[in-house]
Amino acid sequence: MKHSALFLATFIILSNIVFAQPAIRAVRIDTPPRIDGNVNEAVWDEAFVTTDFYQREPNLGAPVSKKTEFLVCYDENHIYFAVKCWDDPQKITAKEMARDVSLGNDDRIQIILDTYFDGRNGYWFQIGPRGSIGDALISENGAAFNKEWDGLWTGKASIKDYGWEAEVAIPFKSLGFNGSNTRWGIKYIRHIVSNIESSYWPEANLNTHKFQVSDAAILDGIENITQGIGLDISPYLITGLDGKRGENNTSKLTGGVDLFYQITPSLRSSLTINTDFAETEVDDRQINLTRFSLHFPEKRDFFLNGANYFQFGIEGDDSSPVSQRIIPFFSRRMGLDENGKPIPINYGAKLTGQHKNWNIGMLYMNDDRQAGDNNFSALRISHNLWKQSSIGIIGTYGNTLADSSNMLAGIDLKLSSSRFQGNKNASFMLFGLKSNTPNTHEDNEAWGAQFSYPNDLINARLGYHQIGKNFVAGMGFVPRVNIKESYGEFEFGPRPNKWGIMQVKFGAQFDYIQNLETATSESREFKFKPLGIRLFSGEEINYTLLNQHENLYGSFNIFREIIIPKNSYLWWRQEIAIKTKGARNIWGEATYSFGDFYSGTRKDVIIKANWKVAVPFFLGGTFIQNQVTLPQGNFTANIYQANANILFSPDITLYNFVQYDNASKNAGWQSRFQWIIKPGNEIIIAWNTQFLKQTDAFFMNESALRLKLKYNIRF
Repeated sequence: MKHSALFLATFIILSNIVFAQPAIRAVRIDTPPRIDGNVNEAVWDEAFVTTDFYQREPNLGAPVSKKTEFLVCYDENHIYFAVKCWDDPQKITAKEMARDVSLGNDDRIQIILDTYFDGRNGYWFQIGPRGSIGDALISENGAAFNKEWDGLWTGKASIKDYGWEAEVAIPFKSLGFNGSNTRWGIKYIRHIVSNIESSYWPEANLNTHKFQVSDAAILDGIENITQGIGLDISPYLITGLDGKRGENNTSKLTGGVDLFYQITPSLRSSLTINTDFAETEVDDRQINLTRFSLHFPEKRDFFLNGANYFQFGIEGDDSSPVSQRIIPFFSRRMGLDENGKPIPINYGAKLTGQHKNWNIGMLYMNDDRQAGDNNFSALRISHNLWKQSSIGIIGTYGNTLADSSNMLAGIDLKLSSSRFQGNKNASFMLFGLKSNTPNTHEDNEAWGAQFSYPNDLINARLGYHQIGKNFVAGMGFVPRVNIKESYGEFEFGPRPNKWGIMQVKFGAQFDYIQNLETATSESREFKFKPLGIRLFSGEEINYTLLNQHENLYGSFNIFREIIIPKNSYLWWRQEIAIKTKGARNIWGEATYSFGDFYSGTRKDVIIKANWKVAVPFFLGGTFIQNQVTLPQGNFTANIYQANANILFSPDITLYNFVQYDNASKNAGWQSRFQWIIKPGNEIIIAWNTQFLKQTDAFFMNESALRLKLKYNIRF
């Protein structure tokens, strides 16, 4: 095993070789374009034009089916892009206008900028034909994708008689970069939904991650650009009313400020005082039918900005089935209680960015929790090795789980290459962690290793980790301790390109968990996927078999008063999943699974349906049902969710989200009106209310109305 790991690591290191990248010239302009979605100004005649796009799907290497032009230029303060997309206007799929919504079912273009020119990290920007814009942070060479990040930039688009076009202006103040480097990485992508087509420049193979950075082209000649003095001041004012059943309404008037200072072009510091998250989306309801904690994603802007600099170990691999099993720093632990309700944040500070070959993340936070210590610190530093590998450390101090103090420290090594065997991705990861909590000085370590081969024809992964019974991540998320876990997967994905089939996928996964002290089995899961089909029409069909073993050493409460007694259980389940083409005005997906469950049976139904009534109006709904029959009793767990959105323009939106679950008998309704006057300057009206169900009637239990005014001043 040691010799195999050494050989693999050596191979990955040697495959980090220099390879030729296409290059384009950065054109400096004197007069900036007016960003209105009409590419008709003379300044665009000066820009560098790129037209050589090639399909990644469905016909690998074929030229883009519709003429496409990307233009780029820059001045002292911004980098500008214009796009011309030829197409039949009747075939353009453009249903979305709002900011940061998923455009997976719309035509769209995407721009990736590797501003540090390190082949690892990048900024991702997209825009659709009706002006819906979105952005994200890319890390781990495309394996990790933080879509929750919001940058300050402008994009407009319009549909023409020849197709559609768009303009984008990105301030250098919104980007981190190496000020001494005149070269950036750059990649362009166009998606044509009617053809299920994705075309790239430079040409991308099927083994690359969709948003891989290392194979980007070179944008050469970025010189004499500025971030001003690098200071952003973002004050806010908030007012509103809080209501509770049986009590008088109380008014709220408060304010706060966020300050951002660009210490260097690549190092950004942040300070937040009296932070408020009134505009944050509510969590999707989940009913927990396991005996372990569920993971809810971070959605708050202050923590999302620079979140990639705190990722550690397997957390950075979004596709790994265990990526959420060991998270040493989980920002959601701060400013929220165990039920997800806000705890006021008094102040916090953060430093994120890069310096030469070092990646830095530092955070300090003070919230208003009443029990235990309310001061929290986190440090994450990694050093780049070769082209895509790294070694790093992490440390946290603070405990959100108990009143006692907690300290954690760890080290990780990642050897990675996107040129493995010429054009394939491969990575090997090794990590170790140790916690320090009063009165626990033994069995407080965690360590693991993982090899990944995430490619198109063959997608494989093999990993192992163990977590001591006294290991405590006081600022992290580790749902299960005192275990050693082995896991792996193998998927084969040929592309027959006949009978209307784009790709067939089949394979298997296993996950085996043992008690660390006794080496006895606790959980074992085998998934067999004998059939998965992606059609050229846009539909997907999957069939899966699941074999699961659970050895319960103690009983647990699964739903209301129903208890699963300690025993050894083994069962089989089957799952069928169907997904329709999202380009249609009505689209959706359905999953049905059935089979045994502990000592009884279980049937699960998930139905998601979406209807784009017209461009400004959207209706969507989700129904999740778990129907369980057990000797101890029967129950049905239901979750209902509904969206009703009105998109007045890309900058003025009204979202309504209602959800109910019969476990808590609690219904929630959030209405959120947002007017983006310009990037950073916003008016937000949010109404959150909770209804409780007693017998057959609902009554309002709590409500909160907020008016938030945000303003941004850039120097």
